[in-house]
Parts: sequence; C-alpha cells; structure tokens
Amino acid sequence: MPAPTALASATFHSFDWVDYAILCAYLAVNLLVGWWLSRHRQSSEHFFRGDRRVRWWAAGISFYATATTSISFMAVPAKSYATDWRAIGSAPAQAFATLVIAFCFVGALRRLNITTVFEYLDRRFGAEVRLLGATLSVLLKVFGRMSVVMLLPSLALASLTGFNVYACIVLLGGVTVAYAMLGGFVAVLWTDVFQFAVVFGGVALALCYMAAGVPGGFGGIWEVGLREGKLAAVSWEWNFTEPTVWVFAGLMARTVFFQLSDQSLMQRVFATADERAARRTVALGALLGLPSSVLFFFVGTALFAFYRGHPPPPAGMANDAIFPYFIVNELPHGVVGLVIASVLASAMGALSSDVNSAATIVATDFLPLWRREPGDRIRLRVARLATVVAGCAATAMAAYLASLNVPSLWDQVLKLAALLGGGLPGVFALGLLTRRANAPGVMVGALASIVGTAALQTFTTVNPFFQGFAALVVCVGTGYPASLLLRRSRPPRDLRGLTLWDLSRVAK
Repeated sequence: MPAPTALASATFHSFDWVDYAILCAYLAVNLLVGWWLSRHRQSSEHFFRGDRRVRWWAAGISFYATATTSISFMAVPAKSYATDWRAIGSAPAQAFATLVIAFCFVGALRRLNITTVFEYLDRRFGAEVRLLGATLSVLLKVFGRMSVVMLLPSLALASLTGFNVYACIVLLGGVTVAYAMLGGFVAVLWTDVFQFAVVFGGVALALCYMAAGVPGGFGGIWEVGLREGKLAAVSWEWNFTEPTVWVFAGLMARTVFFQLSDQSLMQRVFATADERAARRTVALGALLGLPSSVLFFFVGTALFAFYRGHPPPPAGMANDAIFPYFIVNELPHGVVGLVIASVLASAMGALSSDVNSAATIVATDFLPLWRREPGDRIRLRVARLATVVAGCAATAMAAYLASLNVPSLWDQVLKLAALLGGGLPGVFALGLLTRRANAPGVMVGALASIVGTAALQTFTTVNPFFQGFAALVVCVGTGYPASLLLRRSRPPRDLRGLTLWDLSRVAK
C-alpha cells in the first residue's frame, strides 16, 4: 500500500471553528473519563484487570477496538478503492481463529488466574522464556505498532488542519497516555466503547454522503462495483504473493497463536468475571470484525463510485489520501469534525490498550526481577510510570518516522513484526500443542524463525500476511526437534492445564 507519509504532501481545505470544537470536545471526553475513574482508590489489580468485574459486552467491544486500528480506517478503504475486495478474506479467517480461541483455550487460560500471558510461559517453560516473550512484546508494541498507529492519523490531521505534524503526534500521544495513566484498564475499556461508537458513527455519516452523490444511492454504488470488477472477493490462485485463499488459510492458523500471545487482547479475557463471560467477550470481538470489514471495504468502493461522477482527486494523489480528501472537500463543516474524530478514535483505542498492556507487562513480568515481592503500591506506581515511559517512547518513535521518507512505511513495520515477533506465536504453539517442547528447544525455534523470516524477506516477495505464518512454521518445525535433542535431566514439568491435551486437568 502507499506510504502513509504521502498524506503529509496532500493539500486539503481548512477546518472550520465547528470542526475544531468537535475535536476538542472528543479529546476532552476521553480525558474526563480517565480523571473521573482516577478519583476512586485504585489497586494494581484494578489498574491491570479492573478487579475482574468488567462487563463482558464492554470487554468484547474493547477486544475488537484493540485489534482494529487507524490502519483499518484509512488503509482498507484505500485498498478497495485502488483494487478490489480480495483482501477481505483476512476478516473471516481471523474471526474463525478468534472463535477457536474462545471455545478451545480461553476457559483453561483464565483458570490459571494469571495477569499476563507471559506468566503462562513461565509455568510452561521457565523464567527465561517468559522474559524473552515479554521483552519482544514490549519492544514490538512500543517501537512498531504503537508508533505507526500514532503516526497515521497524525499525518492526516496535520494535512487537514495545517497543524505541524509533530504537534499532532504529541497531542494524540499525550491525551491517550494521560487517560490510560489516570484511569488504568477500566478507563481504557470504557473509552474504547465510546470510541467504537464514534468510529462507526463517523463512517456511517461519510458513507451516507457518498451514497447521496451517486445515482441510485447504495444500490448504484453496488452496481458500479460489479460493473468495474471492484467487488471480486475470492482468489483461488496458487500464489503466496497475493491475497489468496491459501494465504488466508495460513493467516488463520497464525492468528490463533498470535492473539493468544498478545497481552493487549488477552488482558480483556483475564478481566472478566468468569469463564462464560470470557468466552462471550472473545466471541463478540470476533463477530464484530466481520461487518466492520465489510463496511470499511464498502467505503473504498463507494469512494470509487462517487468520483466516477464527480471531479476526481488531484492526479498523483496517494490512495491513502483519498478518504481524507473526500472528508474535507465533500462533507459540510461539523460533519468533517465528527468524521476526523472517528479517525482519531480508531487509533486511540488500540494505542491506549497497548500502552496499558505494556505497563502491565513491566509491573508483572519485569518488576519481580528487581524486587522479589513488590507491594501493591509499588506495582501501581511502576505501572503508571511505565505507562508514561512507553507512551513517550512511542511518541518519539512516531516523530522520528514522520521525519523519514520511507515508501510503504506500514509494510516495513509488518516485515519488522514478522521478523522479530513472528516467532512468539510459535513459542505459544509449542507450549500449547506439545508436551515435550522445552526451554532450550523453544529458544532455538525463536532464533530460527528470525533467521528464516529474514531470508524470506530478502529473497522472495511473499505476501506479508504469509510471512507471519512462515515464521510460526519455522519456529515449531525447528523448536520441537531441538527440544527432543536438548532434553534436560530434571523430571518433566507438571503440565496440568498447560497444554491442549491437559487443559481439562486444571482445577476450576
């Protein structure tokens, strides 16, 4: 896809005071939620898991909001505008994988009564594997996903308003970190619910205006899409460089273990009241992804149909800039502010979840290395400090990326995630699917996945979706034989509740 930095060179009309007022009100509501929830006495348990009393439907919406970012809001419509719907195959693949998690793994993992997924790795393999997983997760969140998710809407906001892009990055990062630091997990959860409503309200408004500008309305958009071949959604071609069914089959397998290894997502599972609520949380998050994907892809087709009958965007404009261009040049003032607020909301939900999960990892997985039994007050202070540090580091990284002229920035980050983080799902797969995998073998598998993915990226043009699956296969394919060769003399661990074959042996 085109580089996000292309947005910075696009020229749009200025905001009106009504639009600024709406944006300020949106940001103020998020800060108010964080401040209000901080007024109550907090414990580390409340900061990390909301005292395990959160509503399942709110946790499910937050699960979806955490998995969905500004990438979906901006890049998916750009993709369907420029090509077709073949990439939508990722939605059912990921939804099915998430449902597998809900009904096969969630109950047993929750019965372990853990705060982070890396505590599972400690029980399964030992402290060294736990530390490896936690370190990779924090680095990838802060310097990969968070920085790019923060950068994309900041570039759009800077182009739309004329503000300095670095000021937009600091504003977005500062507000998100502030309410996450003040209110902890519960503030993140309820702002996710609010942002969910803002995102889909904004998209629905924009879509209605597009339909009003196309003869025949929504039916006319569909007819144009069919006539121009913009609705092709399935490719059975035996090709791993394009979004084909085979690529998405690999994505589905990887997603199971990727989501199990993602603390941002699993934290919602650990925060629910019981197993039934946890399963419903994950199932709702999975099911919300299907209609939302259809909606975002339809926006791209609607943009294509709209500009078939209206003066097209300036020649040479990047596809990622088409939707922002429509927002400011075709929508009335007031609606512009609402839709841009939805762009920010699509980023802030994922950002706040990631920064809170990074703080949880630091206070739960790293702090005991320096202080064996830290008190609750110390854990809470460390978590709040880690929230600020992680947010500042991601903001600084986003500002650095904004200064670069890197083509396909998001593609580069996807490659980095596959390179360094692709082995993490493989580590969880070895832990959950096998009884004989051990720490030395897992370490070998993780290293092999890095080397194998680097070779794949250097010598092939395999689709980024498939690179993560390849990393999973390499990790498992080398880690398991290495475990058999590098057996330890000590007796095997008690595996009750730690593998797929022993999950039912967990005491409820």
